Order: sequence, then structure tokens, then C-alpha cells
Amino acid sequence: MVRNRQLENDQIKAHEANFHGLIFWTGDLKHDAAVFVIFIAMGRESHIWIFCMIFILGCSYTEKIRDGKTAFERKRYYQAAEMLQNEYNAARGSIERGNIAYLIGESYLKFNNLTEATKWFKEAYDLGYGTSALAQYAFCLKQNERYEEAAEAFYQAGEEIGDRIKFRREISNCLQAIDWRDAEAYSPYKTEMVEINSAASDYSPVMFSEDRLVFSSDRETSKGDLFYAWTGQKFSDIYVAHLSSESVNPFEETLNTEDNEGSISFSPDRNQMVFCRCFSRSDYDSHCKLLITSKRDGHWSKPEVLPFVKDEANYRHPAFTSDGTGLIFSSNLEEATRGYDLYIVYLDEGKWGDPQPLSSRLNTEYDELFPFIHEDTLYYSSNMGGMGGLDIFRSHVLRDGSWAPPLNMMAPINSGSDDFGFIVNPYFEVTDSILQSGFFSSSRSGGKGSDDIYRFEKNKYHPEPPAPPEPEFEYEIVLDLRVFQKEYEDPDDPNSKVRMRVPLSNAKISVTEDGAAFRETSSDQYGMLTLNLAPEKQYDFFVSHPGFFNNQVAFSTRDLTIDSAERVQRFEERILLDKIFLDKEVVLENIYYDLDEDFIREDAKPTLNELADLLKINPQIRIQLSSHTDCRAGDEYNLDLSQRRAESAIRYLMENGINSERLTARGYGETLLAVDCLCEECTEEEHQANRRTTFKVIE
Repeated sequence: MVRNRQLENDQIKAHEANFHGLIFWTGDLKHDAAVFVIFIAMGRESHIWIFCMIFILGCSYTEKIRDGKTAFERKRYYQAAEMLQNEYNAARGSIERGNIAYLIGESYLKFNNLTEATKWFKEAYDLGYGTSALAQYAFCLKQNERYEEAAEAFYQAGEEIGDRIKFRREISNCLQAIDWRDAEAYSPYKTEMVEINSAASDYSPVMFSEDRLVFSSDRETSKGDLFYAWTGQKFSDIYVAHLSSESVNPFEETLNTEDNEGSISFSPDRNQMVFCRCFSRSDYDSHCKLLITSKRDGHWSKPEVLPFVKDEANYRHPAFTSDGTGLIFSSNLEEATRGYDLYIVYLDEGKWGDPQPLSSRLNTEYDELFPFIHEDTLYYSSNMGGMGGLDIFRSHVLRDGSWAPPLNMMAPINSGSDDFGFIVNPYFEVTDSILQSGFFSSSRSGGKGSDDIYRFEKNKYHPEPPAPPEPEFEYEIVLDLRVFQKEYEDPDDPNSKVRMRVPLSNAKISVTEDGAAFRETSSDQYGMLTLNLAPEKQYDFFVSHPGFFNNQVAFSTRDLTIDSAERVQRFEERILLDKIFLDKEVVLENIYYDLDEDFIREDAKPTLNELADLLKINPQIRIQLSSHTDCRAGDEYNLDLSQRRAESAIRYLMENGINSERLTARGYGETLLAVDCLCEECTEEEHQANRRTTFKVIE
């Protein structure tokens, strides 16, 4: 796993004394994309230049980067950041500068310069780039462990797009990370960086013997002359460190090649090794396979690709099971629908079977990487949400053979950066005070390089967190939330008379407390939900049900009127969900226009504001807004007038934050009269019934 770091000028020069050139390669054990570019110039005396070449399947052609966007598309992010900043300084308009600033932020993010990425995403947002820049700014703040600022930025992003739910999970993660960070002093785990780290990327440790730690690194002594476009570092090789002497050497010369050797796993008897190697291929993608080698006469055999490995997928991060009969690894076998998942494959009578995905409790829509098995416990990393980038999780096998829900290992094992490659030292002997020891990798600040290896100890004795303070109040706050629906005289006509409001059972209710996720539940058979609430809190209830419009209601326990004689303070809130009548017009009351005019009157705005609010909390629907006239005046005039009125209402909704793609305007004139009467004999009430504005859900 090679991280993205700044290219240093002295790192992109060829080593031969008679040649000078730029050599780039991407396609490491974390990033899929790969570009293999060599630019060579002969020595100063010869004055002969050799063309820029791309060595893929023997093809070669000239490629010259002329602008920052092209450099970004070629995945030369350090060069892109530099060129784009020059273009930013030359740009005049704020829109152009905002677009460039966003791309600079993305470039810095690619090689993990979070400080610069944070600055440029904020610059892009201030220049009007939009909510995506604000969201990226929030993610960078989170990885920098500026959790309070990140939560505020996520909340602001949700407000701007009119969807408070979109970033609710991230806000909750930030608030949770604050608690985990603050509780670090009470954790049984203690961590320290080991001295074998270099200024390069050192990662994925595994114990080979009591004193030898094998790991991957892209340090200067790695084989070959090729460098990563993202980092300016060498390809990864496999190294072994003697912990007692802190000396580091290549693990086995025959195993390290000019390709990218990554994470490793040894069989329990240490006579077999499976590791990841990434190759170049013609579509510029990394091509990562799992290879196996056996120890014979003190040396490792020529590695062979495991038989279940397919060319169309990437295979990474192998881990033998505790008994050596199975192998867990990470792969994007279902890349079309998912990212990287964990798979297991078994060895039966000397033959490998077909890989099977691990439990859906472990595999998510996010990436699951770097597995490690210790006895019945599985450790792995995922970006499913937590303290920042990759977090380390653990799960264990239950009595029925299934996996327990994964638990985040929290600080200090996890940080705002990437934390991965967690292993338990099988040679460690438990003492009276230390229960467990091992190693893991992290890109957290304060290290020597982009990724560093850390040692951890799990202590038996550690400070206990203080007991939570006793609540200052002696009363309970109980809220009864009642969910209702309308019962119409004609169940198929949304404009018929409402007979009554009846309870709506099984409505899904999402509750937040001061912006953080509090509870996911549903109404009972009587449409009721009863909750005990804390004082001085803001609660928001988002209610949904198939076939109904979403709705929401807020309740605050601040400044409540308290009856001191009652221990239980009981309150009630009611919320109504309107049924969705697909492709049926619903009359909007109190929408009036001046004679022969199409502008929105002040007395019509409250109704349209309610419609805008309805659309904001129901982003899944599209509507047609229609206008009808009475039978007076000519047909063409009425059609034109009604169309202009419908379009005027649409414009008003757009001004209130509704995307135009969700709105359609239709003027019907007098073609669909609600009251069919002879025009000369219609009463004014009947004319008014025909002059109506409606909407209907069309998708």
C-alpha cells in the first residue's frame, strides 16, 4: 500500500550517470490506476534526445503534458498541482478560479497532502464552486481530526442542498470520533512507532519469527529504477527487520522484482507464503495477483499465481486462517456493484476451491481491506465510517458459526488518517500486566514517512473512565409521537372530502438528537411512538412510509413548561403523512392570480412554500404543476394564460431551491373543467372551482 506523497525533484531522476529522465508508475496496492511513463534524455555531451516512451505491450508514442487538467487526467498529481496553481494565478473570473481550485484540492488529496487539500477545497467553495467543494473540505477536516469543524461543514452542506439526511451519518461519525478521541486516555491500548521505519512508506507487517518482522516498503533500496507518479517513491519490495538490532534487509532477493510486491501472509508453519504482486498491463490499470511460494532447502521457490485468481479482478491483502486450511483476501470481484470485499477460499486435499464472500455483516458497500486472523478473531480495515480514512475493525466467530457485528477499535489504534494492516504477535507471552502485543500501519501525523509501522500493547490495567455525572433533573420527559394519514370519502380521489385522520402503523421514524443519530424505529399498530427524551436537547423526527410523502417534525426539550408536581412530564406531537396519488391532480388551495396576469401574488406564496418544503424532503419524486382557467375568453388565450401561470409557479419553486429537472409545467386552459356547466349559466363559485392550480406526482 503505497501512499500518495509529494514528488521530490531528486527522486524522479534516473540513477545512471549518463542519463537524466522522469520515470512514473502508478498502480500500487491501494490505487487501481496505473501509468507507466519514461522520459529519457542522453547525457549533456551527446545532445541527443530520445522520445518519451510508454512501455506497454511494446508500444511507444510521445506524450507531452501541456496543462494541469491533462496532468490530472494522466494521474500525475504532483505535476498537476503545480501546473494548476500557475493557471489559477493567471485566471481572471471567479468561476474559472473556483474550478481550478477544486482540481488543485483533488490533486493534493491524491498524494495525501491534507493541509493543502483542505485549503484549496475551502478556496473553491468560497469562489462559488458549490456544495461538492464544501463536502470535500469537510472530509479533509475530518481526516485532520478537526472533527467539530468537520461536523459543522457537513451540516452546512446538507442545509445548502436541502437534504439534511445526506450527511447525517458523517455528522454522527464526527461527534462519535470526538468521544473516542477524548476517551483515548482510558483505552487499554498503548501505541508507539517502531524504529525500523524510513522516510518512505512502510506497511503491512507480519511476524516471521520471534525476532523477525516482515513488511512491505517503497524505500530507496527497493529493486528497479521505476517510481510512482503519486509519490515519487520506488516500487514496494518485501523486507525483513530484526527487531532486536533494528536492522532491515530485503527479505529474499528472488522474491523482489521490478514489479510491486505488497502485503504478505505466512502459513502457520512458516513454510508457505502468499503475497500480492501488481503488474502493468495495456489498459493502464494495476493488475494485482496473489502468488504462493514454498520454502525449500532454506530458500523460497519461484512464486506461482494461485489457481483461483482471475485476470479481470484485483486480488490483495492475503491472510492465512489460524489452521492454515483457508485464505482470506480482499478483491473487487464484484467491482460493477461494489468496491473491495473480503473473500475466503479453502485448501482441500491440496487443491484450492472457489472463493466465497464473507458475511454481509462484514462486507459493506464500502471497501474492506487488510484482513488478519488471530484464533477466532478477524481484524480488518474499512472506510465504512469512523475516525477518518481507513479504520481497523474486529469481529469474531459466534457459536453458530456466523460473524459477530464488527466493532471499531477506536483511538489510539485508529486515527483520522488511514489505519490498516493490524496483526497480533503470536510469539508474545502474556504477562501479569500486558495481555496482547502486535503491530499495525498508519499514515497518521508524527511519523517518519507516508505510512509507518506502529507497535501496540493491550494492558490489563488502565485508568477507568469517570462515571457519568448524575442527571441534575429528577423528572422524566416523555414524548408521544402520533403518525396519522387522511381517510378520504373517495379513496381514489385526493380532492374528495377528508372523513377523518386515522393512525398510520409501521411508519419508519428516524430520530436525531442535536443533529446526531439517536434512534431508528417505527410507529406501532396505533401509529404511536413513545420516547424518553433528555433535557436541553433538540430532536428531529423524519417519518416515511411506502406510498406516502415523507414528513418531518421537530421537538425541543429546551425551555419546556414543567409541572413540578409531576415526576413524568408527558408531551404529544402529531405528524401527518399524505398519501401519494400517482398521476392524479391535487388542487392547491389559495392560489389566485389577478385578472389576465400570471405573476405570483403574495397570498399565493404560502401554499407554494409548503409545496417547496414537501419537495425538499421528498427528493425522490417529480411533479407536474398545472394551471386551469374557467370557460370565459377564447381557447387559445386561455391555453396561453394557463401555461404562463404554470411556468410562473415553477419559477417560484426553482427560486426556492427545487431542481428544474423535477418540475414540469402544463397549462390546460379550459380543456379540463372541474365543474361542467353552461358557460353563460355558471355561477361565480363554479367559475372559481374551474380556475385552479394543481400538481400531480408523475414519478
